[in-house]
Amino acid sequence: MARSSLLPGLLLFVVNLLQAQNSQSASEQIDELLYDSKFEDAIAFADKFTGGTSEISILIGNKKAEALIQLGRYEQATALLDQLQSQAEKSNKPDALGAIVQSTRGFLYLNQGRSDLALELLENAVITLNETGDPLYQARAMAYLGQAYSATGKYAQAEEQLQMALTIRLDKLPESHELIAASYNDLGMAFSQTDVDKALDYFDKAIELYTRLHGATHPKTAIVNTNMGLAYRSLKLYGDAITVFEDALKIWQTVYVNPHPSQAFVLLNLGQTYASMGELNTALSFYAKALAIYQQTHGRKHPDIASTYNLIGKIKVTQGNFNEGLASYQQALIANVSTFESTDVNQNPDGSTFYNGNQLLYSIMYKAQALEGRYFGKTLKQTDLNNAITHLQNCDALIDRLRQQTIKESDKITLGAIANEVYADGARIAFELSDVAFRKRSYYRELSFYFAEKSKAAVLLDAISDTNAKSFAGIPEELLEEERGLKSALALVNQKLAQKPSEDEEKYLRETAFHLNQSYQAFIKNLENQYPEYFNLKYNSTAPSISQVQAVLPGNSAVLSYFIDDYNGRARLYTYVITKKSFRIVSKPLPAAYNKNLTGYRNSIFFRDQHSFIETATALHRTLIPGLPRHINDLIILPAGRMGVIPFEALLTQKVKNEDEPYPVLPYLVKKFSTRYEFSTGLMLQRKSDKPGPIQSAMLCAPVTFPEKDNLSDLPGTAAEVNTLNELFATKKISCELLTNHLASESAIKTKALKNYNLLHFATHGIVDENNPELSRIFLQNDSEAEDGNLFSGEIYNLQLNASLVTLSACQTGLGKISKGEGVIGLSRALVYAGAKNIIVTFWSVSDESTAQLMTDFYKLLLENPSLPFSSTLRQAKLNLLSSHYSAPYYWAPFVLIGF
Repeated sequence: MARSSLLPGLLLFVVNLLQAQNSQSASEQIDELLYDSKFEDAIAFADKFTGGTSEISILIGNKKAEALIQLGRYEQATALLDQLQSQAEKSNKPDALGAIVQSTRGFLYLNQGRSDLALELLENAVITLNETGDPLYQARAMAYLGQAYSATGKYAQAEEQLQMALTIRLDKLPESHELIAASYNDLGMAFSQTDVDKALDYFDKAIELYTRLHGATHPKTAIVNTNMGLAYRSLKLYGDAITVFEDALKIWQTVYVNPHPSQAFVLLNLGQTYASMGELNTALSFYAKALAIYQQTHGRKHPDIASTYNLIGKIKVTQGNFNEGLASYQQALIANVSTFESTDVNQNPDGSTFYNGNQLLYSIMYKAQALEGRYFGKTLKQTDLNNAITHLQNCDALIDRLRQQTIKESDKITLGAIANEVYADGARIAFELSDVAFRKRSYYRELSFYFAEKSKAAVLLDAISDTNAKSFAGIPEELLEEERGLKSALALVNQKLAQKPSEDEEKYLRETAFHLNQSYQAFIKNLENQYPEYFNLKYNSTAPSISQVQAVLPGNSAVLSYFIDDYNGRARLYTYVITKKSFRIVSKPLPAAYNKNLTGYRNSIFFRDQHSFIETATALHRTLIPGLPRHINDLIILPAGRMGVIPFEALLTQKVKNEDEPYPVLPYLVKKFSTRYEFSTGLMLQRKSDKPGPIQSAMLCAPVTFPEKDNLSDLPGTAAEVNTLNELFATKKISCELLTNHLASESAIKTKALKNYNLLHFATHGIVDENNPELSRIFLQNDSEAEDGNLFSGEIYNLQLNASLVTLSACQTGLGKISKGEGVIGLSRALVYAGAKNIIVTFWSVSDESTAQLMTDFYKLLLENPSLPFSSTLRQAKLNLLSSHYSAPYYWAPFVLIGF
């Protein structure tokens, strides 16, 4: 009796188990259909199993939604996802299943061009799945999030998510799995804008795996072919690009009988390739075909449509059809903003909502360029230039908004490269208006300066504003300490990743970086929510006005702020000259030999080639130094681009008749002016508000010897250098800590006591890695297992300095990677962020004997004349060296002062 009563329950259990096994098998079969791009078959198969609140039925329904999205049936996908979300809430795993459904909705938004909506959903889904979900579904959400970051220009964040997705998939799946190929393709797309060679490596891996799985004529192969075409075009391999695009188009036309966005994307890229080759009418015909398909599949509103209209507009303007070009750009705006419908080319959306911020930025910028082109090429109506400037001011506000939405510094720098084009247009057009708008001439001159200033070190200024905002907003010290811990850990992980670790170590480091970044982003969001004043101060930095700059300038000083505009291949140099009582702009074509002269100037000083030195130093002085009032004897240089790594002090102020003149008698700029350098006037004003007082405490650091692993020569002269300085400071009763040999350790420098010194002097080796700035470092002693003796730039960023002056009496510490919109990214930038008010760095390696002589003279003069600016005492120390047997510029020119 008992046995027979168990039978119905047992049968029910067996039936349920079989159903679950069938459903599980069905899920795997649908995956295979999706992997093979058989989306109609996947939908039909899924229909047999969907419905109900069981986990497997929700997952199968989710796969059906993915197939609908791939086919462009967005309304059906939306309805199904709404239904699945409701079912997930009633299931026994509401959080995990809900996050999986939200991931698919994020993928839907991506395909609809709504990256703004996709980002929030996917970021939350990744966090939830990290806590509760299956690793492969977490990797899927990460892959979609990486695609969303790529679509919005946040390539560093995209790389991080996509690398993590690949790591999970490699760990959980066979090496030849479909999803691993997908990760390779996604990573190729993320790198295609920043490192084309690396992108092609990933595409090669993807195409090899897809071909092995599906053959050479599969849709997945078409996707990678298209992406490879983008990379080939960026390398100007136009024939190769056209070949792979045409191969991809044939595949898409076979797969999709009806028009599909994938076809349009290939047509669009064929058009761009022909445009790059100068075949503009052919390009227009491809754009027209792409636009028709996009409108048929997406409707009127989609960022892909905006992008197509932007491309059409560019060709129309190039052909001189300015009105048609403007109309196209206006249509791009309409397509990119859900609530904007104005066809008036003088109107722009307010920038508060958009589908794709970068495309919106391009549309408005292109309108400004078209109006400028129409002014010079057709109308000569000042209203065209006025409207162009208004558009660029709209762009400026949009850039600030986009920066607020961007977290990683490298992504902000990428945005800065786009922004730099906007600011170049603004500086140029405002200057043009100053020549024709007689009543508002001074207004437009200052506006030109404003745009040029916005292009300088914006990311660094934002970072310092962020630090200051934390200070003024009353954030508790324990929270600031928590942030410092997170940033230090991130800096260490990024530095280790840049050192080409082993495969296993790289996997561990990427996982660690991913979780640290998640923690840091959550920490910052929490700060912004809990401390509204911090948020307001953080995003309230504006470029200073001319009057604000003049208010802090001494009467004998002049600011020379440089800006190079390379519009349409015609390079032009703008020099903004600001004194206490005057402001003017000097505009001139940049000489064709400018870059050659920069290289020749540096090399001729380093290799002591006097003939080449005289030629290049004279030519560069003509280009860079405008006429100045006689009472000016102090220059504040704000360099642009590559001029940020040359010493202006050695420029020759007049023609040299006898090229065999001895070095001491040559007419160097240093004989007429003291010179200092700055990143931007915004940073100038920040430093002025925290003016350093007299030197009261100092720390002198000289490791002297270096381990064999670093392959560096010992610097015995540095021991004498810092000992002499120590004695010098003692005579003035200045508290001084001397760290030499084993005491000059990395752990000693990282102590909190560092902020108690207002002078820091490092006499050691230093190197700058231009390809990987995070590997730039200062060499110290290693006194513990926790430290390696290398003080990397990322670690310098996290030091707490309060120094009036930091001297890096070391090799090449003034160099760095040159970035559009940011200038030189190296050790000096890291020290400014860490809190140094003034810095002395070097542009090349110099003998430690001559360095010791210059440094000793500098500090003697500084202590004897504490009221003099650092620039004046450094100038006199250079003049003293110039009068000695170290008279060649090689010995004294590389030492430069950054600060105000």
